[in-house]
Amino acid sequence: MTIQTTTPPSTPVLVVGGSLNGLTTALLLAHHGVRCTVVERHPATTVQYKFSGISPRSMEIYRGLGIEDEIRAHRTGDHKAGEIARARNLADPEVQFLGRPWAHSAEPGAAPRAAPAATCDQDRLEPILRAHAERRGADIRFHTELVDVELGDGEVRARIRDLATGRDSELTAAYLIAADGVSGRTRDKLGLSRRGPGVLQHWMNLIFDTDLEPVLQGRRITSCFVTDVNGSIVPRQDRWLLAVQYQPDRGERAEDFDQARTAALVRRAAGRDDVRVELFDARSWEVAAYTMERFAHGRALFVGDAAHAMPPTGGFGGNTGIHDAHNLAWKLALVLGGKAGPGLLASYDTERRFIAERTLGQALARLAAWFKDPSKRLPDPEPIVDDLAVIFGQRYPAGALIAEPGASRDAFEDPRRPSGCPGTRAPHLVLERDGRRTPIHDQFGAAFTLLAGAAGHAWCQAAAVAERGRLALHPIRIGGDAIDVAGRFEAAYGVGPGGAALVRPDGVIAWRSRDAVAAPEAALRDVLAQILDRR
Repeated sequence: MTIQTTTPPSTPVLVVGGSLNGLTTALLLAHHGVRCTVVERHPATTVQYKFSGISPRSMEIYRGLGIEDEIRAHRTGDHKAGEIARARNLADPEVQFLGRPWAHSAEPGAAPRAAPAATCDQDRLEPILRAHAERRGADIRFHTELVDVELGDGEVRARIRDLATGRDSELTAAYLIAADGVSGRTRDKLGLSRRGPGVLQHWMNLIFDTDLEPVLQGRRITSCFVTDVNGSIVPRQDRWLLAVQYQPDRGERAEDFDQARTAALVRRAAGRDDVRVELFDARSWEVAAYTMERFAHGRALFVGDAAHAMPPTGGFGGNTGIHDAHNLAWKLALVLGGKAGPGLLASYDTERRFIAERTLGQALARLAAWFKDPSKRLPDPEPIVDDLAVIFGQRYPAGALIAEPGASRDAFEDPRRPSGCPGTRAPHLVLERDGRRTPIHDQFGAAFTLLAGAAGHAWCQAAAVAERGRLALHPIRIGGDAIDVAGRFEAAYGVGPGGAALVRPDGVIAWRSRDAVAAPEAALRDVLAQILDRR
């Protein structure tokens, strides 16, 4: 419907959904100086903790926002000590230990990273995100829902409702970001559709108090796949989680998972009848597989589970949403600031939908390998790609970058042997500046960064004047301003001593010149004009 607005409050960006990805989006927008209003229909942050494992790439992002230490201070369990296991039940003497989540990202020879992974369950992470977003200026309104929305040529017009009072109000925004999850209604209000296999399985999250110990055969566990209940049990210092499948087509209902049934399931999973079980919360959810037909529609953009739903196997879903927000926030900031054209926002769909579709394929492949499929609805799995490639080796073949002729169009590369190609994450280096060593990703996040080789003086001089105040462009000469401790810069980035690589605020390589050029200032201006869609 058409909404008549009078003198509504104005916000540059309206974010619909205040869960993990909506709050991350709000914090990233605030980091780039963009005010936003977040509306979330629930009265507070979640008490559930379906999302738990923050990948090392996501922790790089949170590190750049200055909240890494706080997240680790609220971690759930010792991530380094806890292993993933598989057994018939927790009393089974035959236990298959599958290793630590993402531990291989810290092993010798693995892809280096600025920050290791963390285990911080969603009920602990969301309040941290909310507090920091509000502290930096985000207007976050819980118990408030989007009632209606209309996209205009120059603005978004929305009606929102305070669910505590029932009162409606209207506001306008330059852009709308839908972060309202798998069951969100924003896409329906805009008449958009999804594609993919759809709902594959129905699950229950059962959160309970117990006297169980998070140890199998003397080894601490982060989670255990329990085949006796075809589910997964996740220990915590306080309440535990048991996730199990149920089948509505056989008459099973979510409301059947009461105290008695939960106790029976937990005891079967434990392999013991003397376990104390007190149900705290029971929530149903669906394992679904789909992506939006497009992640950008006019002035509406979709992130996280609103844009793509994927099984939790592999831990890719929530992390993919964090990466969506990271990709989008700086682009919105430059477009709203008049420093880039609309094509920069169009690149969000080009880049993130491609990666989400391929990551979904990897999550489905792991689901087929790890769990029984009583519904027989899973598609044929594709070959499993190494976790490190999915986490660190994502590759955008097109978008806000200058693609090179003959470059691979694969979604993932092996980050242990980075190509340095435009569209890939900037390879990790340890830099030493003024006697202090820091990971190179600490240099990214607020501006474009030009990394020049040891003989790249001309590139650094060009970067200082090429934009003349239009855009922050930060030059670093590796071997001059900063020392590459391991001496890997040229090999990892694929440039010579006189070459340079341009890195976007999200840590992705946008362009590179393998060697020196005759007119570096003109080259930089031309490259930025293409990437930023300056017409």
